[in-house]
Amino acid sequence: MLLIVDDNSSPARRAHLPSPHPTSSFWHNDPSPFLFHHRTTSVLPKTADVVVIGSGISGAFAAKKLLEEPNLNVVMLEAREACWGATGRNGGHCQPQLYENPIDVAAFQLKNFESIDALVRKYDIPCEWQRMSGGGCHAYYSPKYFEEAKAEVADLKQSNSIMGDTVHVVEDKEELSKLRISTAVGAVIQSRAAKLSPYKLVSWILEDLVKNSKLNLQTSTPVVSLTASKASTTSSTSNWTVQTPRGTIFAHHVLVTTNGYTSYLLPQFRSIIVPVRGEMSALKTPVPLLQQPLNHTYAFIGTVGQDRIQDDYLVQRPVSPHDKGGGELMFGGGRTKAFHEGVYVDSDDTIDRPAAEYLRTKLPQVLDVGTSADRPANPHDKGAELQAKKEWTGVMGFSRDGHPWVGAVPDAPGLWLSGAYTGSGMPNAALSSQHAASLVLAARKGQDWRAMEQEAIRTGAIPSCYVITKERMDQARKLPEIGSRKLQSSTAHVVPRIASATP
Repeated sequence: MLLIVDDNSSPARRAHLPSPHPTSSFWHNDPSPFLFHHRTTSVLPKTADVVVIGSGISGAFAAKKLLEEPNLNVVMLEAREACWGATGRNGGHCQPQLYENPIDVAAFQLKNFESIDALVRKYDIPCEWQRMSGGGCHAYYSPKYFEEAKAEVADLKQSNSIMGDTVHVVEDKEELSKLRISTAVGAVIQSRAAKLSPYKLVSWILEDLVKNSKLNLQTSTPVVSLTASKASTTSSTSNWTVQTPRGTIFAHHVLVTTNGYTSYLLPQFRSIIVPVRGEMSALKTPVPLLQQPLNHTYAFIGTVGQDRIQDDYLVQRPVSPHDKGGGELMFGGGRTKAFHEGVYVDSDDTIDRPAAEYLRTKLPQVLDVGTSADRPANPHDKGAELQAKKEWTGVMGFSRDGHPWVGAVPDAPGLWLSGAYTGSGMPNAALSSQHAASLVLAARKGQDWRAMEQEAIRTGAIPSCYVITKERMDQARKLPEIGSRKLQSSTAHVVPRIASATP
């Protein structure tokens, strides 16, 4: 047997397995009774056509695509409870990043957004999905970053007028005040933005797949190693041994959707896909925002100490029309205050106290938390602090070249990957993982999956910069390490900056 080994190209360490005792996410206050502690079969299956590792948004949408093939034996292995990783710990925000990205990436993310919207509407999925009437507001507090953003918006409008029409710049002080960001230098508004409970979306999909499509879901079953037969390094009919503490599964194909934990199983990605811990909070909402809820999602960019990818982000949960309950301010970020800025921190079993304090105190400095007239934002208001109903952390997967890694793992036939969304899983993961699953289905049938991949690039089904190749991996290793200031400035044009699936 041949164990997948590291190429020793980087001193970066591998990720660990997910912590068995993570902080409690707000989204997990009401877990799915069906999925909690769920094991479709009491005994771990001995064989599978496909093993999917991970049960977040990537794993769920991958399994959904795989099970379009009748009688396919799909086993999903989850180290903790279902959807207990980054998807179940994020800010509840879904927004394509249009002006910051190359056109093919922007178009892909827009397609991803619309596909989730269509799915939720088709099945009336109870996941609090709401398209924002005001769109997404990106508030800039740095003149330099705002000028960069304006130039990007202008480029988009020139290169693609249809997408460009969904984005506009706000500089008028009165308009900024109406947006509740009176201290901002300026803002960019994107009309496509939504809020949701990602946990409820994924839970609905997983429940449906288990009940109606014969998905075998095994929670509390971490994968500790993957081994491949010698024949599988050269043969398209690959055989994989998936080792867990509960036993071993023999599978023809394995799809890894573990995002920030990828390098634990695939150490060749240890410096390419890096775990980064993020801080999230559910803040008690001031009364004026219960009476007049926010009609935008927000990203706050370029406040003191931040670069453009270290934004803070805000979504307000729905307010109950009956008793004005709910309405929590889901506020995340604060990485400039976090230990090592969260980089290579892969444990979510504690909160980062400086980052948590930052989130409780920062919002009144950047957002008019009352009406604009009676409670304007005050950047010098160091004493104001909002009460946290809940604080927690989660682990994201950051990509060294700023783009997700989707497709076949080089030199390992039958091993596939979808992950490394750099804090932007919601506008990327669903279609990315479904693309990876479609390649698995093609390979199973003996079809030319590489030709299929090229056709997907041609038709916009996957951006070319997401596709995994040995050459791309080699080039990524030559880039500055994740977390260095040089990396953040040198990849500013490709690294997603408005966090949508971050904890």
